[in-house]
Amino acid sequence: MRPSIGLIALAAMLFGGCGPGDSSAPDAPRPAMTRILGGVAADVPGQRTGDVMWYEPENLYEYVDGMAGYYVDSGFLLLAHSEWRGRDSKEGAYVELDIYDMGSPVGALDILADARTPQTQYVDLGNEAHETDDGMDLRVGGYYVKLVARRDIAGQRDFIKALATAVVKAAPAGPSDDALVAPLPAGGMAPHTAAYSTKGFLGRDCLNKVREAAYEVQGKRVRLFVIDAGDADKAKEMVAEWKDSIPPQPIGAPALPNALSYNEDYVGTVTATAQGKWLAGAIGEAAVAKPLLASLLKRLQ
Repeated sequence: MRPSIGLIALAAMLFGGCGPGDSSAPDAPRPAMTRILGGVAADVPGQRTGDVMWYEPENLYEYVDGMAGYYVDSGFLLLAHSEWRGRDSKEGAYVELDIYDMGSPVGALDILADARTPQTQYVDLGNEAHETDDGMDLRVGGYYVKLVARRDIAGQRDFIKALATAVVKAAPAGPSDDALVAPLPAGGMAPHTAAYSTKGFLGRDCLNKVREAAYEVQGKRVRLFVIDAGDADKAKEMVAEWKDSIPPQPIGAPALPNALSYNEDYVGTVTATAQGKWLAGAIGEAAVAKPLLASLLKRLQ
């Protein structure tokens, strides 16, 4: 649960010139975030109330207790928490604006992709945006942005979108999701399925920096994924380490060198192989996934 603002230890004024994490470098996290917030203030039909609260990796736990490690593992650098009141907001109603600098677009994608569900309502804003029960989540470049309405949620929907639009306008534009998961093919990629796992893909410590996306084949969904291992020997080592972690009776080992195939609980059939510096694989019904994986391996040659 988020602690109340009164319990948060670190606070700084929006245009303050000192404090942990501050830097005069033009692309340093806090000055860059300050410029974004300044752009929001200039465009949004309302105003910020109170100070901006700043959080770094060392004290993020004060704001997202129990989740700080998740953000830090994905590359988190800085969070700016601020509260905004619309011109027409009811008494006591406001919107929390949290802008997380995730260090890179793939770090932001890692966080936002995890928030997708089959019921997610997408909004055409930024690189990707989701309506939530009480606000909106979005990715713009290397920033993960979360907006939460406090009191009068329904009455603040327009203001939430105005805030989100102002953030997108002020923040540097970033690459599309499908560009972030290249070399996976963009053609045939199911919408809103590009994802990035900074670490622990499929719950395995050896599978990090994984790019993946889903494809519809013969009415069935197949997930393709790739890892840039750096060189061929490392890719083979990763396959070998992965093999050591799978159940004792893998099913239907594919006729490929340096490969594995097995059934992963709650996921389905997983097939993977080393191809040059890449570890590439597919998740889905083997007969449907095999041709798609073969096509991917050809792209990686």
